[in-house]
Amino acid sequence: MNWGGQELRIIEQMEWLLAHGHQVWLIARPGSKILQEALRRQLPAFPLVVKGSLHPLTLLRLMKFLRRHRIELLDCHGNRDAVYAAVCRLLSGLAVVRSRHVTSTVRRGRLSDWVWRHGNDRIVVTAGAIRDNLCQLGLASAERVDVAPAGVDTERFYPERDVSLLRQELGIPVDHRVVASIGMLRPDKGQLYFVEAAADILRHCGKVTFLLVGEATADTQAYKASVMARIEELGIAGQIRHVGYRHDVECFIALADVVAIASIGTEAQTRLVSQCFLSKTSVVATRVGGLPEMIEDQRTGLLVDSKAPVQMAEAIRTCLLQPELAARLADQAYSHARQFMTSEVMMSAMLETYQRSLRHQVQLASS
Repeated sequence: MNWGGQELRIIEQMEWLLAHGHQVWLIARPGSKILQEALRRQLPAFPLVVKGSLHPLTLLRLMKFLRRHRIELLDCHGNRDAVYAAVCRLLSGLAVVRSRHVTSTVRRGRLSDWVWRHGNDRIVVTAGAIRDNLCQLGLASAERVDVAPAGVDTERFYPERDVSLLRQELGIPVDHRVVASIGMLRPDKGQLYFVEAAADILRHCGKVTFLLVGEATADTQAYKASVMARIEELGIAGQIRHVGYRHDVECFIALADVVAIASIGTEAQTRLVSQCFLSKTSVVATRVGGLPEMIEDQRTGLLVDSKAPVQMAEAIRTCLLQPELAARLADQAYSHARQFMTSEVMMSAMLETYQRSLRHQVQLASS
C-alpha cells in the first residue's frame, strides 16, 4: 500500500511501454499509493479489491477484466497477485511473469512453493543475488530467471544540472559540501548509521550539510522518531536536515557531492545508484544485497561494510577531501551507466522476458 522504489519502477515501466506502442494496465488495490500515482499521471488503471490469497469474487473480477481487455500477459510483483495470476494461467493460458525486487527472505509454504515453481512462465529479478537465492531454495532453475538491471531516464538524470535555486531554498552556505541519504525512512535503509557517520564527519569538518531525503511509511513512524531523536542527542540538528519526500529527487542528487546508501537489509539493485551514476554524483554504499553487483569498489564508487558508520564516514571523507579521485570515480561510473543502466537497457531486458514468456505459452498450447 506504500510508495517506494519498487512502485516507482513499475509506474515508469508502464510509461515506457505506453510510449513505445504497447497497451498496458496497472491492477492495484484501492487506496494504494501506486494506484493514486497512476491516476495522477493518467495511466490506465483498474482498482481491484484483493481478498485473501484466493477469493472467488476477486478471481472472477480479475478474469472478467483480463478477457474484456484481451490481456496477454500479467507481470506480478507480490505474493498475492502471483497466486491469482497462477490460477488465471491454468484456466486461460495467460502468460505470467513473476517479478521480485527485494533480497528479503522468500515466504515458504506448499502454495507459495508451487506458485514459484509452476505458476509462471519466467521470473525476472532486479539482482543476481535474488536469482541465486531462488535457485538455492529450489524454487526456480537459473535458465528460467532473468536479471533486469535498474535503469533510469537519461533525460531526467544527467550531469551539470543547475541547482543554485535549490541550494538557496534550503539555505545551504555556498562553502558547504553536501552529503545526502535518499530513500524511505525505514530500518533496513540504515539511516541511523548514516546519522552516526555524519556526526563522525562533523567532529572533524564543520562545513558539511547532510540531507535526509525521504519519508516514513505508516508502519515506520517509530523508526523516523528514533532517527530524529538520535540527531538531537548527537547535537547535529543544525547540520543535518530532513526534507521529507520530494518529487524532484534528481535535483537533490545533483546538489549532493556524495550520496550515501547505508542499507543493512533488503536492498537489491536500487535505482538510486543508476541515478547517481548518470548525474556524476559520488556514491558510498554498503556491501548489501545487489549493491556490489552495481558498484565496483574503487572504480565506480566506494563500498563499506553495513552497520559500520566509522567506515562510511571515512569513505565519505575520502570523496570530499580527494576531488580528483571523486571525479575519476564519477566519470567511470557515468560511462558504465550510459552503457548498462539506462531505461532503454532495462526495458529491452524486460521486453525480452515478456516475449520469451509469450513464446513459452504458445509452446505449451501446441504440445
